[in-house]
Amino acid sequence: MFSMAIILVYLAIALWIFSLESINAVGKATNTFDFNSHPLLGAFLPERTAERAGPRWLPGFGSAQSDSRRLDQADFLLQFAEGAANQAAKSDSPDEQRRSFALPQNRLAERRLPDLALAEFKPLLEQAQASFRSLDETRRRRVELAKAATAFDRIAPLLKSWSTSATLDAGDLQRLRADLAASLEELSFIAQDYAKFAPATDPLAAHDGRALEDAASALANVAPAASPVDQNLLDAYRVAMVAADKAIPAPTPETIARIEADVAKLMPYPTGLAGRVYDLRLALGTDAQGRSILIRGIYSAKVAIQVGVIVALGAVLFGSFLGASAAYFGGRTDHAVAWLYSTLSSLPQLVLLAVLTFMFLGSRVENTLIPIYAALGMTFWIGPCRVIRGEVLKAKELEYVQASRAMGFGRFYILLKHILPNTSHLMFIQFSLLFIAAIKSEVILTFLGLGLKEGASWGLMISQAAPEVVNGLFWQIGAATVLMLVLVLAFNVVSDALQDAFDPKHVG
Repeated sequence: MFSMAIILVYLAIALWIFSLESINAVGKATNTFDFNSHPLLGAFLPERTAERAGPRWLPGFGSAQSDSRRLDQADFLLQFAEGAANQAAKSDSPDEQRRSFALPQNRLAERRLPDLALAEFKPLLEQAQASFRSLDETRRRRVELAKAATAFDRIAPLLKSWSTSATLDAGDLQRLRADLAASLEELSFIAQDYAKFAPATDPLAAHDGRALEDAASALANVAPAASPVDQNLLDAYRVAMVAADKAIPAPTPETIARIEADVAKLMPYPTGLAGRVYDLRLALGTDAQGRSILIRGIYSAKVAIQVGVIVALGAVLFGSFLGASAAYFGGRTDHAVAWLYSTLSSLPQLVLLAVLTFMFLGSRVENTLIPIYAALGMTFWIGPCRVIRGEVLKAKELEYVQASRAMGFGRFYILLKHILPNTSHLMFIQFSLLFIAAIKSEVILTFLGLGLKEGASWGLMISQAAPEVVNGLFWQIGAATVLMLVLVLAFNVVSDALQDAFDPKHVG
């Protein structure tokens, strides 16, 4: 009963989303209404599953995150607001500016810019920019230090090669001079850039890079095996770099909280129904594109059930009719059907599915579910065909079939009226088994890049979560895996119960 309740919940969600899609399609076609503007009714429409809901990689359930990630997310919101302000500045009318702020591309799902003219919005923007300004300086210093460390890593092997430069021919020596001069010049430029925005007390600011630039210029006249640059100069730069890195202040929790508060004024958190929907949208965080993981996961359940129902129903109906016809009519019909499913069964299923999906590459339906329906439908009918064929071979010799023949009923009438209905219990079992197989196959094909290319799917979510897992972010792959596991496990339990209920071997 618990498994049936889970399945009914999934089915109810799928039917709700499908109904809203259908109704919304009618509304857009007649130009009368559009659910995309409604926070609740439009939450699970296909367009909303692809929209950005916030900064990338928000954690689920409000989990703690590092200071650097919090700053990255605040920086994203600031840049988002700056882009909207630049777009609104193209108009001089306050009303036009308000309308520009309200455009779909200038909002994050239910989170929107305030209803202000640009003149009223600019003070909030400048305050947030001022909060970031001092932080940006420290960030730039760290970036330049990282560049300087990389340049040092390139210089070290070049200096080692220079120690044996007397043995090099003219061409190799010329290339070595050019590479070393370029690396020294790069390091000098980095030091000069660093000195422009570093405070005068910074340990590296005193080294403006001119000495390295002079060493690079003089390198053309340095004899082989002689020192191309003063090692003491390089050591002094390295020591200054280490000291500068330690001197750069780390942002305090108070600074981060102040920046987040200033940025939040640019995009106020929604309230009321929109706020509750937005909280739900961010319950499992966001992916690398800032899309809601929960919304995409739930919508993917609808896609999975849609694939499972269509593929399983079509395969069971086609396979059952073909298997029953082969067994009942026998002769060449039976031999042809048996040869067909035996041949297809001898091929590896995954390879066969890949080949069938490749048939649709470059077609207009490539980015839809039609290739999945076709590939799975053309292979999944084999199981029901075999099972029903075996059952009909036994049933066609039973007394009620013989009596129907004696009464003069036609063969097709007997097949459809008497034989196939008595195999319906096997059809139900086959449907439940193929339903799960279709869902898992769709996820595998999509993960491999052979299934759904756009939209939302558990296979797409798992595929897109690969780089996130490397960074320790498991929300997306975890959501897709758990949602699929619950549905598959519930259907497996129900399938076992159906077999126990219908299989004569298990009935009292």
